[in-house]
Amino acid sequence: MIRLLIVTTVHPADDPRIRQKYVRTLAGEFDVTFAAKGPPPVEVDGFRWRELRGRRVRRWFRALRLMMTCGADVAAIHDPELIPAGLILRAVRRTPVVFDLHENLPAVAYTRGSIPRPLRPLTALAARFALSLADRFLVVTAAEAGYQTLVRRPLPVFPNFPDSGTLPPLAAEPRTGVIYVGDVTEQRGAPTLLEAVALADVGPLVFAGRCRSDLRRRLLERAEALDVDVSIRGWMPHDEAMQLVGASRVGVSPLHDLPNYRDSLPTKTLEYLAMGTPVIASDLPGTREVIDGLPGVRLVPAGSVEALAEALASVDETLIAAAVDGATDVRVRFRWPADDVRAFYRSLVAG
Repeated sequence: MIRLLIVTTVHPADDPRIRQKYVRTLAGEFDVTFAAKGPPPVEVDGFRWRELRGRRVRRWFRALRLMMTCGADVAAIHDPELIPAGLILRAVRRTPVVFDLHENLPAVAYTRGSIPRPLRPLTALAARFALSLADRFLVVTAAEAGYQTLVRRPLPVFPNFPDSGTLPPLAAEPRTGVIYVGDVTEQRGAPTLLEAVALADVGPLVFAGRCRSDLRRRLLERAEALDVDVSIRGWMPHDEAMQLVGASRVGVSPLHDLPNYRDSLPTKTLEYLAMGTPVIASDLPGTREVIDGLPGVRLVPAGSVEALAEALASVDETLIAAAVDGATDVRVRFRWPADDVRAFYRSLVAG
C-alpha cells in the first residue's frame, strides 16, 4: 500500500479541506499518516495521527524530521512555510512532494494583520519566490483555477467544494437568525456584518470561526452598544458548524473587495446552499461566477452596510424555500472531486 504523509503546521487538525476532505478521501486507499498541531482530530479513523507539539518554529522542525524519517512514498504539505522542508525532502530522499495551494499567497501578504505594513511588499516577494521554487521542484495543486497565474506549470485543480458525505441532513425545524462561518476578521467583513444586522434588526447573529481576542472584544462591545444579540462561538468541528447553518435563516459571506478574495469562491457560500440556507454574499467576480443565479442567492456590493442590511431584511419564506428546494442540486453539482484526488495521488507513484 502506498504510504502517504499529510502535514500542516498551521491549520487545526480538523481543518475542513485538509482532514475532512484530503485525509478522509485518501485514507481509504492509502496508508495515511496525518501530522498537525493539537488538539487531535475529533475522529481518527483509517489513518495514523501524529501531533506536532510546540510553537510554530518548533512544529516546523518536528514536521521536517517526520518528513525525513517516516519513509513515506508521497508527502503532501499544506502551508507555504513548509515549502523549504518539502524541497529538502525532495532533494535528499527524491520523495514526490505535493504543495496544495489554498490561497493567493502574494495577495494575502498585503492584508494579513500579523505582518507589519512596511514588510508586506517584501513578504509578498518572498511568497512569489517560494511558489516559484515549489512550481519548479514540487508538485503544486490548487483549490482555485485562478491560482494558475501564480505558477508556470499547469495546475491540477481540486475545487474546495463541499464533501456531501460529511454534511448533515437538511434541518426540519424552523430557521432563525444570521450565521457566518469561517475566520472572523475585519477583511472578511465581520464588523460590516454586525452593523448591517443591527440596521436590519434581524438578529441573533452567530459567528462560527476563529477570532482574535482584540477583535472579539470590539465586536462584543459594539454589539452591546447596538443592542444586537451576538454569539462568537470560535472554531468548531465542521459538522457542528453545518448544523448551525442548517438551523439559520440566512448565511452571509461579507468579504471586502481585496485582491486575495476578488477572484476566489468562498466555500462557505456553497456550504450554506447545500444546507438549504439562503446566501447573501459580496458581489465579487469569483463568487459571482459560481453562485450567481442559484436559488436562494443574493449578491450585494462589497463593504456596503446599507446594501447588506437591505438584503438581510428582505429574506423571507419564499427565499428560504427556494434555497431548501435547491440544496440537493447544489450537493450534486458542486461536490469534492474525491475520485480525481485519489487518481492524482496514485499517478505520483505510478509515474
